[in-house]
Amino acid sequence: MSTLAKASGALKSVDYEVFGRVQVYVLTLTVLFHYFVNQYTEKEAAKLGVVGWVKNTSQGTVTGQVQGPEDKVNAM
Repeated sequence: MSTLAKASGALKSVDYEVFGRVQVYVLTLTVLFHYFVNQYTEKEAAKLGVVGWVKNTSQGTVTGQVQGPEDKVNAM
């Protein structure tokens, strides 16, 4: 992080999407994957002190946004 960012308390916002190749006959694994991605994201965000959201999409991916101090968002 730059000295200017540290001094100004710069905030950062990042949009993301998690893709995975999953075959139709393993639908249960897909549901579990989405559950664990969401759970991990929530716990990690709380630990780091960042905020945001995460959701499953109809395309079978997980998308979200994380916001907070630049160094914490980068760690996420």
